[in-house]
Amino acid sequence: MKFDFKITTWERVEVPTDLEELVCGAIKDDKIDSSNSLHDFLSENGHNVDTEYSIIQEVEEQMSVEENGGSSTIEVLGDDGNNIWKNGE
Repeated sequence: MKFDFKITTWERVEVPTDLEELVCGAIKDDKIDSSNSLHDFLSENGHNVDTEYSIIQEVEEQMSVEENGGSSTIEVLGDDGNNIWKNGE
């Protein structure tokens, strides 16, 4: 049996110093809304750079059903992978 708990966390992306203002502007203009869209934005604008991604584990928090839009945040799965119980939709 498996017990899954949904959490929230932060993802950190580091970009070269010369691209910081470009990225800040794109975030403020709603052109970047995730780490994936940051990578896509840079690629689409001719900046093929290696960006460093990391998960900041010290800030992980348990997520509530309300924070998850009514969807479950705890699920119990049987050995066959089928859902036995969940605390939300």
